[in-house]
Amino acid sequence: MRVAHVLRRLSFDDWGGTEQVVWNLARAQVRAGHEVRVFATTALCPTPRETREGLEILRFPPVYPWWPMTAATRARLDRKGGNPFVPGLARALREWAPDVIHCHAMGRIAELCIRVAEKTGARCAVSLHGGGANVPAAEAASLRAPTRRLLPWGKILDKALRRTRRIPEDAGGIVCVGEDEADLWRARHPRVLFLPNGVDVALFEGSDPTTQRSNDPTTKRSNDQTIQRPNDQTRVLCVARIDRQKNQMALVEALARDPRLSVRLVGPATEPDYLEALRARAAELGAADRLSIAGALPPGSPELAAEYRAADVFALPSRHEPFGIVVLEAWAAGLPVVASNVGGLGRLCAAHPGAALVFDPADPSALSAALSRVLADPALAASLAAAGRAAARDYDWTALAARLSDFYATLPGRLA
Repeated sequence: MRVAHVLRRLSFDDWGGTEQVVWNLARAQVRAGHEVRVFATTALCPTPRETREGLEILRFPPVYPWWPMTAATRARLDRKGGNPFVPGLARALREWAPDVIHCHAMGRIAELCIRVAEKTGARCAVSLHGGGANVPAAEAASLRAPTRRLLPWGKILDKALRRTRRIPEDAGGIVCVGEDEADLWRARHPRVLFLPNGVDVALFEGSDPTTQRSNDPTTKRSNDQTIQRPNDQTRVLCVARIDRQKNQMALVEALARDPRLSVRLVGPATEPDYLEALRARAAELGAADRLSIAGALPPGSPELAAEYRAADVFALPSRHEPFGIVVLEAWAAGLPVVASNVGGLGRLCAAHPGAALVFDPADPSALSAALSRVLADPALAASLAAAGRAAARDYDWTALAARLSDFYATLPGRLA
């Protein structure tokens, strides 16, 4: 089977949850014998064509349909949103003639994929990665903020070209990473798959030989930052893009409540002003020396796995979360997990009782209280870690890719 995965961006130096899902599913499909290509825009990665691990990646420049368009606005839209036109993408898809077009973006990119599938007879699925069923109003407003006062000339072009497909309703099938989202769409569409995010268990549990490195917490990482941890401190790790949705400020506030903690943040800064606010608040609280920022690390990399191995506790304090792929990584790495009881993340933790402590992110003291429980009770920490390791095995990418291939077979259209 020939599968085209299409997403808004794919940069191995600046990644997020969607990129992890697409890349790992694609790799698992290749291992299963399918022919796979990844199509994206050049946002955050100008390389038009490259091959990694046998997977060919093609990228096309995005055109953001807003006026006026400054360099600063373009940079913000490269990171988040923008709803671009992507000249060249439709032609590339038609020329390669995939059996399945699996789109991992919304808006005009999804409309393009549906339109190409209609013309070529390919099967088409759209994945919903963003938790649209439960995105708070403030988060939705932040996505629209960069274009709030700009002229949306793209709407005129859409109307002139009669691009009226409904997203995702007009796709052959809908794939949801959040169970809330799947429940919503099952009432509206005949073919909906709840496919949770996955994890490379071997990589994060340390059985993959490529991760067998020194566990010395002062080991140098690829971004030239040294992990330092005083012996009397407990390292709390958070792997997530640095963004108000992910609520890392709650971890900074926890530093002031407990001098035993240090916090390590791994992930790209999709909101640079929020990163500066985190640093400023840590300094204000006298805890700047206990907050370290690793930046982005490639998904599935030995460096990322090493960050988990150097931690004592994993925390994800998101304000909303459709799933929480990083919790799977923490479970596979054998870390006790503390997580927000919100959306798909809360449902994930509830599905595996005893694998995580959950808390209400609206309560300013709840995260600190949960972390204190883990620190005060080594038996609880060990129990959480053991339950998490067991839970992670249910989400290996190989099994999830097989489920996805079975779903493709139910979609309308041709299939080799």
